[in-house]
Amino acid sequence: MVAQFFRNAILQVSLNLAVKGIYLFAIERTVQNVLPEGEYGLYFALLGLGMLLQVIADFGLQLFNSRVLAGHRHLLAKYFPYFVGLKLLLGSAFIVVLLAAGILLGYRGEAIYLLTLAGGIQFFNSIVLYLRSNLSGLGRYTTDGFFSIMDKSLMILSVGSILLFVPEELTVLRFAGLQLASWVFTAAALVLVISDRLPRKLPRFRKATFALLLRGGAPYALAVFLATAYTRTDAVMIERMLTDGAAAADHYAAGYRLLDALNMIGWLLAGLLIPMYARLHKQQESLIPLLRFSVQLLLAGSVCAAVPLAFYSQEITQLLYPKFVEPQTGHILFFLAFSFVAQSLNYAYGALLSATGYIGRMNKIYALGIVLNLGGNLIALPRYGAAGAAAVTLLTQGFVATTQAVLAHRWHHLAGTTVPWLRILLFSTFFASCGLALVYFSLFNWLADCILLGASGIVAAMLAGLIDIRQLSSLARQKS
Repeated sequence: MVAQFFRNAILQVSLNLAVKGIYLFAIERTVQNVLPEGEYGLYFALLGLGMLLQVIADFGLQLFNSRVLAGHRHLLAKYFPYFVGLKLLLGSAFIVVLLAAGILLGYRGEAIYLLTLAGGIQFFNSIVLYLRSNLSGLGRYTTDGFFSIMDKSLMILSVGSILLFVPEELTVLRFAGLQLASWVFTAAALVLVISDRLPRKLPRFRKATFALLLRGGAPYALAVFLATAYTRTDAVMIERMLTDGAAAADHYAAGYRLLDALNMIGWLLAGLLIPMYARLHKQQESLIPLLRFSVQLLLAGSVCAAVPLAFYSQEITQLLYPKFVEPQTGHILFFLAFSFVAQSLNYAYGALLSATGYIGRMNKIYALGIVLNLGGNLIALPRYGAAGAAAVTLLTQGFVATTQAVLAHRWHHLAGTTVPWLRILLFSTFFASCGLALVYFSLFNWLADCILLGASGIVAAMLAGLIDIRQLSSLARQKS
């Protein structure tokens, strides 16, 4: 199982680093630099609002489906038509609630049109994630890997063409419209790929079946909502609470883009881990090898990425956003970079707990995270602006990650030595100290120093035994 996880992780991470990296930094970053200040920040906040309410459109069906199919693959043909019918009803309710929430929050005019497009994007995003959960649940990880990049590939072609030939024609509404179209096309292509497994009659509506699916998805729905709420309320609160809200959200989005680029790796690996943990749990096999491997890989990788990003945050934001960058943009990135380490731990243990039936207990942890995040933002935003919100994100992620890890070991009766915590701590401390020394005693220019620091971190992780090249090579060669 570890070998299967590693091979598919390599495929998905490689594809996503290539395609989504190009999208985030060549397309989306350029769009933000081209648009008037505040326009992208408003869109970022509206997307955040859509993500908060997206639970209505999905209602935990993606995670429920992924877990069930991992152990009962024959159920796809039986329940898929009802999943489709239910998703259509939930999607309609989601759009209505989203627009009502937008109006209550004071959005008017073009912002409502933009919110409608953002709602469509979130709805079709949930459709694509559900359809992809069928692929991963059926063990078709390679196909899933290619579909994980289709929407961004389409955006690179469409928006890239506009930026190259007619950049003056680009507006935030046009950008959002193209994003919606890319999700619609991806969803249609996914249906075609799994059509050989599906009955001809789609969709189907039956109250009893809908009730069964809703009961199964409810715990996951609450988990998704709570997890999203403590990570995505920031943008909405920044845009609504601060006097220069749209501009401040612009700066927050600039820092968050780098966190998004890093998080896509953890998100992809968590998507692979859930069905694998579920299958191991169902077959009553040991979870320890997969847990140890994933935690070491995620934490070592996240520390190697976070330290250079944080220590060179001002220089990086100045390089990426020369037209509107301010010192606060670098401060935002500093805190968000370190929050990625905590979030990586969340991906490893969250996948384990959700796959083994501890959703209800996870929800209590996430609820505490929301209280901490909202309370922290109410205090920090008026005093410290968007940088304060980023610091609160780090605090919240750290609390949730630590709590999940401790309780996962307790609930699964895992020894503290299952994961080499002391080795991870010593590596992280040593690497951060080296980073500080390099900042104060620069060897080259800042960019060369930053790259050198990241590369030396990977070497240090290997020497510490957190990344074992021989084990990775062996896993890549295994066929089962």
